[in-house]
Amino acid sequence: MQLVDPNLSGEDATTEVQYLQADVRALNGLGGLAMEVLRQPQGEGPFQADRWRGVRFEIPVDRLRAVVRRLCDRLEDYPQPTAVEIRYGAMAVQVETQEAETLAQVIYLVEDMVDPHSLYLAKAETYGHTHGELSPAEEANLELLRQRLGLSESEANALKSQALGPYQTLAEKRRYFNQVLMEELARQSPLSEETWATLTELAESLGLPLAVAQTLYQEQLTTIQVQAEAIRQQRQAEAEAAQKAAQQAELHDQHHEQEFERQNVLGQYREMLHQAMQTTLYPPDFDRGRLEQARRLWHIDPEEALRLEEVVRSELYGAIQSVLGIDYGRLRQLLWSNLWRKADEETENVILKALRHNMEPLDRNAILQLPCVDLITIDTLWSRYSQGRFGFKAQQQVYLHVDRRPMDFLRALDWRGSRLSLTGGIKPYKSLQFSSSAPAGHLPTWRWCCPSLENGYTVSESVVEALFLHLEKCLATGSPPPSIPAIALSGDHGLSGDYGLSGHPGTPPPSAPETV
Repeated sequence: MQLVDPNLSGEDATTEVQYLQADVRALNGLGGLAMEVLRQPQGEGPFQADRWRGVRFEIPVDRLRAVVRRLCDRLEDYPQPTAVEIRYGAMAVQVETQEAETLAQVIYLVEDMVDPHSLYLAKAETYGHTHGELSPAEEANLELLRQRLGLSESEANALKSQALGPYQTLAEKRRYFNQVLMEELARQSPLSEETWATLTELAESLGLPLAVAQTLYQEQLTTIQVQAEAIRQQRQAEAEAAQKAAQQAELHDQHHEQEFERQNVLGQYREMLHQAMQTTLYPPDFDRGRLEQARRLWHIDPEEALRLEEVVRSELYGAIQSVLGIDYGRLRQLLWSNLWRKADEETENVILKALRHNMEPLDRNAILQLPCVDLITIDTLWSRYSQGRFGFKAQQQVYLHVDRRPMDFLRALDWRGSRLSLTGGIKPYKSLQFSSSAPAGHLPTWRWCCPSLENGYTVSESVVEALFLHLEKCLATGSPPPSIPAIALSGDHGLSGDYGLSGHPGTPPPSAPETV
């Protein structure tokens, strides 16, 4: 196409040619059209310059109508002499005019030159490559073109199939391209420029729009990146879990070693306590100093040391367990020292304290409230230090021997005399026997249930029945207290407390029966 108006200046001609280029490239599918500018020298010598006079380009035959119509629109708006030459193969059509109607006739001349099958195929290929498949509007345009070219439906369908290739729909093209894309990505990710150029060529051959191909590529890259990130996070989590497990195992081993060392140290300290307390409830001063040095050397907590001391004391001299927090230490020490009367008084004291009776005598109902653990603790201490001669179970044996007759029980224990006596068999408390030669079951007395000791030591039959009923229940459901006491030890237990005995609290008096 050339501008042939001799009155058009070189600058105006250049401007018009640029407008012409823009108009053609604005047509659908021709945005990247390559154009050769036709130039004409103008002027002489150093003032010579090229004048733009037109353009030359190649287009698919199916785009001819759109290009010629655009030129016709220009002539209608700005009529100016224009020369148009259209070549197809060895044939050419030339026209020079400034009227749009004249130029429009060229379309029919050229289409007569073109094979109808080639023209229809070119149009179908253009449509197919634009969207990857034929839209309803494009199908309608092709149907009109088929009728104008005189093609049969079968010929048109065959040409459309040829234009669209083996994959007729956009979905089929996407599926095939995506399959090839995934195979390439399995080889390398991301793709090299050469591989992507080959895939671009494949998209063009399929008639798949390049934008669709690029979208598929980005989607696959994103999927791969997400999967790679998931794998990385999983491996990181596994590594962290393994590291944590290793740290925990190391800490466990360290704790095990420390615990082993601690138990070994506690075992040695406990053995020292055994040696120091073989003949005494509390370690003597000399041994106490050695134990304190060992405790500090082995970093044993003072409360832990006291607990171990009580454990050893319980093993050697009987446990003093209480669910009410009653301290039976003094009772144990009195029994260990064979101070039977003071032990009997202390028994009353701890029982009344356990039931919070403030030195008031207990009745039948109150006795049933005495916890089994405390009852068995008291009985065990009395039995231990009397070789089974005294205690509640020894009294129970007497009670069973007299066929559960309370009065006979009291006489068998020598707590009651003959009914023919002046006192009616009632004995004063001070006449009871507080020695190891007293009758079996004679101690401990039940002074805690006597209304008054001044009028004599009396125990009601109902109290006898209630105590042994309660004792049978405790022996049936309970068991002797364990060697480790449950009571909380005070910091000065057994170290500075005075149980009313002569001498240093850590050195009990020698074992000797108390005289009456």
